[in-house]
Amino acid sequence: MLHEVVARDDGAMNTEPAPFLFEERSPIAPWAGRIEGAELGRRRGGHGGILERIATGAPLAGTLDELVRLVEAEIPGALGSLLLLDADGLHVHCASCLSLPAEYNAAIDGLPIGPSVGSCGTAAYRREPVFVEDIATDALWADYRDFALGHGLRACWSTPIISRRSAQETKVLGTFAVYFRAPRAPDERSREILAQAEYLACIAIDTDRSVGQLRATEARFRAFVDHATDAFFVHDFETGTIVDVNLQACSTLGYSREELIGADVRLFDPETTRERLVAVLGQQPITFETRHRRKDGSTLPVELRVSAFEVDGKRYALALARDVTQRRALEEQLRQALKMEAMGRLAGGVAHDFNNLLTVINGFSEMLLAETLDGAPGRSDLEAIRDAGERAAALTAQLLAFSRRTIVEPRPLKSRTIAGKVAKMLDRIIGEHIRIDLRLDDSSLVLADATHLEQVLVNLVLNAKDAMPLGGQLTLETGDVVRISTQTGKPRRYVRIAVSDTGEGMTDAVRSRIFEPFYTTKTLGKGTGLGLATVYAIVQQAGGDIEVESHLGRGSSFVVLLPALDGVEMESPREPEVAPRGTETVLLVEDEDAVRRLAQRALVSYGYVVLEARGGDEALRIEAAHEGPLDLLVTDVVMPTMGGRDVADAIRTRRPAVRVLYVSGYTDDEVVRHGVYQAEDAFLQKPYTPLGLATKVRAVLDDGAAEKPPEGKSC
Repeated sequence: MLHEVVARDDGAMNTEPAPFLFEERSPIAPWAGRIEGAELGRRRGGHGGILERIATGAPLAGTLDELVRLVEAEIPGALGSLLLLDADGLHVHCASCLSLPAEYNAAIDGLPIGPSVGSCGTAAYRREPVFVEDIATDALWADYRDFALGHGLRACWSTPIISRRSAQETKVLGTFAVYFRAPRAPDERSREILAQAEYLACIAIDTDRSVGQLRATEARFRAFVDHATDAFFVHDFETGTIVDVNLQACSTLGYSREELIGADVRLFDPETTRERLVAVLGQQPITFETRHRRKDGSTLPVELRVSAFEVDGKRYALALARDVTQRRALEEQLRQALKMEAMGRLAGGVAHDFNNLLTVINGFSEMLLAETLDGAPGRSDLEAIRDAGERAAALTAQLLAFSRRTIVEPRPLKSRTIAGKVAKMLDRIIGEHIRIDLRLDDSSLVLADATHLEQVLVNLVLNAKDAMPLGGQLTLETGDVVRISTQTGKPRRYVRIAVSDTGEGMTDAVRSRIFEPFYTTKTLGKGTGLGLATVYAIVQQAGGDIEVESHLGRGSSFVVLLPALDGVEMESPREPEVAPRGTETVLLVEDEDAVRRLAQRALVSYGYVVLEARGGDEALRIEAAHEGPLDLLVTDVVMPTMGGRDVADAIRTRRPAVRVLYVSGYTDDEVVRHGVYQAEDAFLQKPYTPLGLATKVRAVLDDGAAEKPPEGKSC
């Protein structure tokens, strides 16, 4: 029995019996015989060379050429021809026809197989050997006889090469043939040589296609793995070294594949030791977080999911590393948002009480100051009370602004106008030790609350002043700029407002926290940490963004970007009344006695007739009993039993022309829940001064249409 030479896993050659060498599937098995002695050794050596080429992955074309030469040497006078079927299985193509005329090879290349297509086409069609002893007389060559004879070819023996990859399904791969220049019949030895050649050709072709398919599958898998967003590492459990990585691992760490394969995991991860990986054995996949160190020394947080697996009895660990830098950033943003929400709730909770108290403190101090002459005893004390109350009111306003819980009245504004107004106050705000450079170019309109925009500029100016304790230059700029919108990805025009200083500058650590509420680098008692937090909140509420650039020792620049309004014209501001006096009748509804007393005195002092009510029920009784005109309802929004919206709705059923001014110390979410719709109802935020109340009352009476509540809206 012949022996087959195959490759072992370790690369050596293994000689084992090949009982299937001439099994029944072989089309020329009946003619297979025994060869012994020197002849067997010679053939075994030739066949061994062919098998060695197959085992080492040598190119298929060269292997088939060697096989054809071997057969030609074993059958004197033979001209070998090996044809392969193409993908459709219906046409043949020359794979190795070294000894045949080139013109003949070109003519038969691409011929279809069929029942009468010479020796090779017929053998492939019938799936059995075809031995033509004389081409000149054989009917199978009727259509090709003259061409073959013209090239001196008289006999052709052909056997189909049939795949042995599957016992369930046989497939013709091609044909192996030998031609002769004289008529010739095959003997038993020649039949066996062709049988062996067919079998070797089958092994070579099947192996090459299997390897090709395996490589294609591996390439697809490698492409899939390399294009994964996670980094893949395969570790050897015995040594802890890396045996394979994907492209993402190389890209993330900055190492090449060659640098990583064979390296210890401690090259980039000192914490995930071999011992930690070994601990995974016998467990379910585990997930933990660590830090990876890139080739350039920088680090990144990663989430590792490690699982164990075996291949041929050898144990490995597969570690999938996911960069969680962005997730950490999102988590930090969420924590910051929750913190802001908590601060907003705190601000909303204290605002009502503080604003009522500040309304009383600031209102009565203003009234007393109006009645006290300059230089009179106690005037300086009253001024101190008023100044402290104003600072407290400003602090409460900042709390509400950064928590986005204030009533806003956005209107088309010119940033240059607002900046010019703030610029007039700069000398008082920053002092003489700082130079001022104004570059107020004309700009587009923005939709913003004027008071809030002023507050943004003042806070940025004060921040710049504090950064220059020894003096320097402050630059205030306005203008238009085109930027790529983060929402649409398209260019958009923005209004740019910049405040720059030549002060101390900031470190990266400080710059990353400057917009946090209550974060400050100032000494105790020198700052609240709300200024920049308020700026950030107002800018975000207006749909804008803020950019910060800072360098230690060279100063900082804060750039506010607000979306420009296109095709909108600014309304001409109405000239305020010089003396906001009136004679109309006002129904005042306020549950806080001190606030109601202040408002009553203020309105009476400006000439109004005032009807007072401690709550909603009392207001309705007073209104029902009042037989004269009622021009205006001034009511607190949130009151026990009946809120301001309910009072207004009830009174309007009888007096539809009455005008309404809502007043509250609560923030906008509380106000909206009780039926006041911002920008559609007249609203006055506490704390207010007597002059502020009288001015607002006059404005509502003079232009009540805008304050009339929309139809169908109620709380």
